[in-house]
Amino acid sequence: MSPEPTSPRIVVYLTGIPKATALPPFAAALAATQAELVRLFQTRLDEGVVIGAVLSGCTIPEIEGTLRHFAQAHGLELYLEPCTSCSAPPRNASRLCVTLLGTLGARAVGEVTSRLLEAGFVVDEARSLGEHALVGVELMASRAAPFGPADQEALRSTLLGQGPGLGIDVAVQLDDFYRRSRRLLCMDVDSTFVKGEFIDELAALAGVKAEVAEITARAMRGELDFPGALRARVRLLRGLPMARARELCDHFELNPGAGELVRTVRRLGLRVGLVSGGFDFFVDMLKERYALDFAFANQLEVRDGVLTGEVVGSIVDAPRKAQLLRDMAHVFNVKLEQTIAVGDGANDIQMLQAAGLGIAYQAKPKLKEVADLAFDHHTRLDTLLYLMGFDAVEASRALE
Repeated sequence: MSPEPTSPRIVVYLTGIPKATALPPFAAALAATQAELVRLFQTRLDEGVVIGAVLSGCTIPEIEGTLRHFAQAHGLELYLEPCTSCSAPPRNASRLCVTLLGTLGARAVGEVTSRLLEAGFVVDEARSLGEHALVGVELMASRAAPFGPADQEALRSTLLGQGPGLGIDVAVQLDDFYRRSRRLLCMDVDSTFVKGEFIDELAALAGVKAEVAEITARAMRGELDFPGALRARVRLLRGLPMARARELCDHFELNPGAGELVRTVRRLGLRVGLVSGGFDFFVDMLKERYALDFAFANQLEVRDGVLTGEVVGSIVDAPRKAQLLRDMAHVFNVKLEQTIAVGDGANDIQMLQAAGLGIAYQAKPKLKEVADLAFDHHTRLDTLLYLMGFDAVEASRALE
């Protein structure tokens, strides 16, 4: 890497509606001077443009005439002055990516950025994620002071806590190599990948829906031990013909955006799979239908074509889900920091904690406490693509 310039620096900003593309002639104008480029950026806003540069190796009198002539020729306003505080952030500076999703207004952006400022962060970049409306903003923020896991957790909790009052969803991630290189997506099934709870519909066939639904709700809230709750519900299904249970598989719908999310991330080379506290015959069907890389769920015991009311083998509970995520990361040679986990209930807590990015989807309170993002205001799962660095245009193109 090149050494830091030691000569005085100058900051340059050009704004306005240019008469023609401005960056190439701006670079040509600088090339005719003694100025050395330290940093450069350009942002286009509809017909307008903002060009910024940090220069060294020259003085303002040496370049001012050239830049003012360029600005006048292209219909731009010029801002030019010495800069004593525009050095690059320290290499060990803490940097976060904070994503705001929803119908955003100035109040929401102001509240979140104020909390970042209180934590010592300066917003370096802000990027709109929508195409025709402000449906999301990505903020890149940094601070020089050390920022450890406890600090990140406190800030995450603060920002996520703001979301409901502002009507937005907020995600907090470290802006590091792993954020831009996710390689494995692991999803829960019931009420996450698909609408509703499959076991509740099995219970309706068996005439015990109310009893099973109550146990399901208490388990998802974390009020009951999951293995015990699962066995209690399965016992209520004793005598149900397996053929009737399989017929239910074709009547379930995916949650909005689930199919688009899977198709997009698979095109990007991610491994995708399901880890469910439900039942393997249903999850295996989803795996085959959507060409997924793996699927794990519980196995029901069947004798003479009917359910016995027992579960065979290990139960896919919270520790098992987290372990399966680790196992799949190992199988596909992916670091845990490169994984994404999505779920909605207490049974997903450990899986989300183990993943590099944990997403709570329309979730119970206990899960939202540990998630990097809680989708409360969004029902489309493919909104998750915004957290991987895509904007609306890029996400739509990935589906073409």
